Amino acid sequence: MQNNDEILAEFILEAKEILDLLDTEFIRLESTPVDNKLIGNIFRALHTLKGSSGFFAFKRLEKITHAGESLLGKIRDGQITLDPPRIDCLLDTVDVLRIIIGGIEKTKLEPVGEDQKIIDQLLAFAKTQMTSGETSSKEELVKEVPVSIASPVQDIPVESFSAQKNLASDPPPEVSNQERSYDVSAPVKVNLDTLDRLMNLTSEMVLARNRLLPFANNSKDLDFSQTVRSIDLLTLELQERMMKMRMQPISTVWSKFSRLVRDLAQECKKQVNFIQIGAETELDRALLDSIRDPLVHILRNSIDHSIETPSERIAKGKSETGNVQLKAFHQNGMVVIEIIDDGAGVNYERVRQRAIQRGLITSALAQGLSKEELTELIFLPGFSTKESISNLSGRGVGMDVVKNNIVNIGGAIEVLSEEDIGTTIRLKIPLTLAIMPALMVGCEAETYAIPQNRILELVRLKIANNENPFDDFYGTPVYRLRESLIPVLYLDRELSIQKAANSAASSINLVVVQSSGVRFGLIVDEIFNIQDVVVKPLGPLLSKLTRYAGATILGSGRVSLILDVDGIAIESGLVGKIQANPLEQPELAVNVPEDEWSMLLFELAGLRQIALSLDRIEHIVMLNIEQIQQNGNKEVIYYQGDLMHVVRLQNYVSGCSLIETESKVTPALTCVVNQKTYALIVSQVHDIILVSQKMHELSSPQRGIDGCVIYQQDVINVLDLEEVIAMHNAHDSATIYPLVIDVQATSQ
Repeated sequence: MQNNDEILAEFILEAKEILDLLDTEFIRLESTPVDNKLIGNIFRALHTLKGSSGFFAFKRLEKITHAGESLLGKIRDGQITLDPPRIDCLLDTVDVLRIIIGGIEKTKLEPVGEDQKIIDQLLAFAKTQMTSGETSSKEELVKEVPVSIASPVQDIPVESFSAQKNLASDPPPEVSNQERSYDVSAPVKVNLDTLDRLMNLTSEMVLARNRLLPFANNSKDLDFSQTVRSIDLLTLELQERMMKMRMQPISTVWSKFSRLVRDLAQECKKQVNFIQIGAETELDRALLDSIRDPLVHILRNSIDHSIETPSERIAKGKSETGNVQLKAFHQNGMVVIEIIDDGAGVNYERVRQRAIQRGLITSALAQGLSKEELTELIFLPGFSTKESISNLSGRGVGMDVVKNNIVNIGGAIEVLSEEDIGTTIRLKIPLTLAIMPALMVGCEAETYAIPQNRILELVRLKIANNENPFDDFYGTPVYRLRESLIPVLYLDRELSIQKAANSAASSINLVVVQSSGVRFGLIVDEIFNIQDVVVKPLGPLLSKLTRYAGATILGSGRVSLILDVDGIAIESGLVGKIQANPLEQPELAVNVPEDEWSMLLFELAGLRQIALSLDRIEHIVMLNIEQIQQNGNKEVIYYQGDLMHVVRLQNYVSGCSLIETESKVTPALTCVVNQKTYALIVSQVHDIILVSQKMHELSSPQRGIDGCVIYQQDVINVLDLEEVIAMHNAHDSATIYPLVIDVQATSQ
């Protein structure tokens, strides 16, 4: 049986949901004032709040909601026309109700206050049509609602609560089931602490599963291996279901933005059409609160800075109403949120001059900055292009906080803008912080994890005759990667790891990452694999180590530290060096001659070097082989909204060996041939190379090979994609070939 505190907490939660709903629906009603179904839904939501308030003897809530019902009832019956002043009054009513609910949440008592002004306005609007002289003032209403202690809440008979709540929330009998969608009848609700504990237990099961897998792989006991296999599948399903339980639609954050945009537009004397796309996109609930404030600030900036006044827009040949679009979607395991407006865009020359005036950068250095580099200045503390301070902006506090908040949760932010066309601000947020994919790398005897969302590409550099592949740029080694220069850091030096004396290496492993607008390479000893890791926070004694973002436990039971790419870039001084001496990419860029060809170098079992033209490849992805399904005599996989035909290249390319592996994840190249998408299974992806477009014919044609090219004195076979696909489509055997992956031994 619930106690009174639990019942009251449920009432407060439902009241907040109703108020958020009313905010959104009143804004919708403003644009469609004759939508009788919408009016009916709003009326029933307010009626539900009134009934529950009466049950708790919250007299202030009951009186205000009753007056609101009177006005909405007349509007629903067509006796009164809904107009902007009435919408303002109804929104002011929601604000007053929210203040009262906030007081109840803090003290468990209804705060004392005088509500006669808002009640009189509601009743006056319910009696007569609006006259030109009547207005509503939110500021006067809010300041007349002080919070103080009232009489204590009466003891409530628990048995009557459910019946009373149902009576309050049930609409009249003639209302259809579809129209009851706005009644507050939430499904089973789970305490957040309980959900967190369940997630932690699931994470521990994932770690235990990871420790079992190596034993099963090396065991000759078939029963033991099958048992571990079952545990593996059950743990995977449990993990996926727990992740879904943590997920909430992003609309839980967006629901308040319609009201926010409306109020901001009125305050700035602008006309704004607010569009929301993808509100059903789901995100870990732990991250929802983290993105609320950044989104609010970006929306305020879009309306205050970018969207022009109606007269300014007309003078530019635009419609007088500006558009602000909020869009969310999933992409490559991340949630992407875009805030798009069709306003004035970023005035880059003003950004340059304001940065000089505020002493954020020298005049000489500012003159040579590109648009991308000027955009980074927007995120510096103290920066603002506003000449005067207003209630909305001008203090130079905001965008730096926005970026820090996004980066702190493992996300990234980028700005794309064209003057007088508009601005797009793109946020990339991880789906969750509890479990994430990471690249496992080795440095000396230790294994470290690099979050996958920070990795741009992997490069293996061949070293001949102890040559140095790097150039020096103001004391920082840089590497010429295709058409740009990237600074390079050595992981062992950054982590102060003492390297053992050994012979000169024949190759260098370079992990190209992105941090704080700076792209750089991180040199590691070994590159292992990508796997899901359970993120564990560092203890209080280690929390100040900014080069680490957390820790995880490997299958061997050892602890592996998760690297903080931003912390490494800042602590190394790299960010400061690049800002002081930007890399002159246009001057140092290498122009690709027309007779050179960009190709992807990859590996198959038995063929360590094989290539395919880069323009034939759509994406490089990691596939879970357990998700591959049989469709007739073909294999297919549903990946990120696309059905792909799986092509195991080792079946169609001469020189490949068939080796069975226990690995669950494999790299694949996605290609489109004759309007069908194919996933080409490979063992390992190495690098993007530039070779002469001259194709050398083979003396004896080989199956699946189109010819060869020369790269750094090596002969590289070129995949014949058309022949492979033709053989795959003609294949009429239902045999499932073993998956071939070159599994590297790791120190795990």
